[in-house]
Amino acid sequence: MQDNNLKMSADNAKPVISTRGLVKKFSGKTVLRGIDADIYEGEKVAVIGPSGSGKSTFLRCLNLLEIPTAGKITFGDEIIYESDYYAQKEILDELKAKKHAYVSGTSDDKVRQSLLEIGALKSKLKELKKELKAHKTHAKLLKATAKRGGAEEEIKKTATLISETMSEIASVKAEISVKKADVKTRKAEVKSTLNAGVTQSMSQEIAAQKKITSEAKKKHKKFIAQMDKTIDAHRRITGMVFQHFNLFNNLSVMDNITLAPIKTGLEEVEARKKALKAAIRKGDENAKKELLNLPHRLEIVENARKHAYELLGKVGLQDKADVYPSTLSGGQKQRIAIVRALAMNPGIMLFDEPTSALDPEMVGEVLQVIKKLADDGMTMVIVTHEMGFAREVATRVLFVDEGVIKEDAPPAELFGNPKNERLKEFLSKVL
Repeated sequence: MQDNNLKMSADNAKPVISTRGLVKKFSGKTVLRGIDADIYEGEKVAVIGPSGSGKSTFLRCLNLLEIPTAGKITFGDEIIYESDYYAQKEILDELKAKKHAYVSGTSDDKVRQSLLEIGALKSKLKELKKELKAHKTHAKLLKATAKRGGAEEEIKKTATLISETMSEIASVKAEISVKKADVKTRKAEVKSTLNAGVTQSMSQEIAAQKKITSEAKKKHKKFIAQMDKTIDAHRRITGMVFQHFNLFNNLSVMDNITLAPIKTGLEEVEARKKALKAAIRKGDENAKKELLNLPHRLEIVENARKHAYELLGKVGLQDKADVYPSTLSGGQKQRIAIVRALAMNPGIMLFDEPTSALDPEMVGEVLQVIKKLADDGMTMVIVTHEMGFAREVATRVLFVDEGVIKEDAPPAELFGNPKNERLKEFLSKVL
């Protein structure tokens, strides 16, 4: 379904960000199940869907705040993530489990049925032990009050319950033992009739998959090592705005905004200095001139602050430059968080439910800033629960549910004529 939903811009330009087969698992739970998406320059893509559907995880993978389990992410012409190691490992584990079930006899229908019955009996045994413990506790309490009249009859009843429960426990244990013996016998019968050709074929399949998995692991490690060197550069051109602002409370608004631009500016100048000095040692006269013209720390700081003031003016908060975040309202904090992301001059902005932590009366001021960015042509991906905002601002809307994109369409089409049944159900509850 997703392949039909992949959109191409009118001029067939390359996407700014492209994902293929994006999978993300947390502790065995699959959150993203193969996301294919293209985001083009100037698009405003709203991502909607129920809570827990994988929207925020998808967004965080785009910025590599979450490393995907498998798939491919391309930013322009650069592949920033590509791996199928975990997917190949899962195939290997499944093949091993299949062979183990075959050679051990647990794939046999009778064995499986007996094992299910044993499991049910063990659950029953667990409950009976709880009952026995409760009866014994009750008996102790009764004995402690035995001198009071009427307790003797209750003590006898409880003793009978204890005896009956213990008898039932013994019976269940005996039944489990019989079932286990039956399983053992049946497994032996199955093993005696195993097809050597099938076993050999399974072993060959596992050996072949081991090689594939080993190669995938090598490529994965190599890519992760390479990614560690380039991830910061990618994040510099991908602005991220979080639900809960993530401002540094011990820094002023100005320092929050200029911290990253100053740091990266100084790092870039230092790296260029080293390269130019190496060129000078080789006799490059042009390198000497360029070295003398490199910006100094004060110039970098002044440029960062000047840019920050300009951005603060765009969101109406120039008067808050020297205050601390603790003195700001939620809406003001989020506008500062947006300015902080813009200060790095990103090529794309990612918004992770930017209004979810705000009081209703503050939502409008933040959405107004995002609308202004949209009007200015900024490429944006916005995870949001604000359906009216998505309808008004987005050029495309992705509906994500159960870790996949179930519908991808312009807002008028998606909201006005939804095709996916799950989307229809979702919209009926939120509109």
